[in-house]
Amino acid sequence: MIAAKVRDSIWSTRKADSLVGLKFMLVEVLGGIEAGRLMIAADTIGAGNGERVLVCTGSSARKMLGREDVPIDAAIIGIIDEDCKL
Repeated sequence: MIAAKVRDSIWSTRKADSLVGLKFMLVEVLGGIEAGRLMIAADTIGAGNGERVLVCTGSSARKMLGREDVPIDAAIIGIIDEDCKL
């Protein structure tokens, strides 16, 4: 899983049929070696701009939608309420 911050919505009027009805968000990776990297994630929980979120990638992202035929590789699966400090 990756911690990220939602930066904006992604609008697409034309897309593959299997993507119809999905909401996409531009997220920025927080921390680690990929900090600052931007990626597009399918939003499965209704996250909003500025929120910190949990993102899963790869085949786990497709499984969140319950379908293997969806061509996504990142999905927002949670909203971070607060960070723990180790």
